Amino acid sequence: MIQAPQSIKANIEIAIPDNFELVQRDEIESLRGQALTGRTWTMQDLREWVGKKSTTWIKASILENPRYSREIQQMVDHHEIKEAAGPGTRWLFKAGPMAEFLDRHWEELPW
Repeated sequence: MIQAPQSIKANIEIAIPDNFELVQRDEIESLRGQALTGRTWTMQDLREWVGKKSTTWIKASILENPRYSREIQQMVDHHEIKEAAGPGTRWLFKAGPMAEFLDRHWEELPW
């Protein structure tokens, strides 16, 4: 004879400190996205975002990696990445789209 598992129903009170607030997960995700909306990263900002990897690593592993060339080119075409045009010019990245790219490919990157 198989018995149904027993269960106990309890009401408990949990005190949440005044400096904390309960927020739904989708609202948190929306707020995280807004934090990057309208922001522009330099190569230095991107280096910070990826754990202080070198510019050489970023170029080889992301920007010039054939695996991502189509996606990177689309970002360039949509003005989400501005390539350095030569010595003395800077790479610029729209923070939101670049962060989304990194999230999509996080596990594939050679950390």
